[in-house]
Amino acid sequence: MKARDWVLFLVRTTGFALVTATGGWLAVPVTAAVWSTLASAEQRRELRLAVAAAASWALLLAWTSSAGGTGKLLALLGEIFRVPGWVFVLFTLAVPALLAWSAAVVTGAISRAVADGRASRA
Repeated sequence: MKARDWVLFLVRTTGFALVTATGGWLAVPVTAAVWSTLASAEQRRELRLAVAAAASWALLLAWTSSAGGTGKLLALLGEIFRVPGWVFVLFTLAVPALLAWSAAVVTGAISRAVADGRASRA
């Protein structure tokens, strides 16, 4: 990855974290849709947005779990569902990734449809 890609990743991760902290989980697909529209020429933008969204939630999860009790909760849930506790962390990180990815895919499809419609009218 180039330096520009790392900077975009950090900006997007920080942005997703900020909008999630202020607007809740519903802000993730909205933000991904906006960034997908702005970066329409970027290759693999859906994947990059999904990874940035998951990374932002990992940061938020690490920050909020530092207060304590999270380890006990994960152990308890792991015993109840008979899976390791880290599985719940992966599920938690999958939520923003899927929200961002799906919003970027839908936005890309709509953008292409609008562009094709304009091209056929011209």
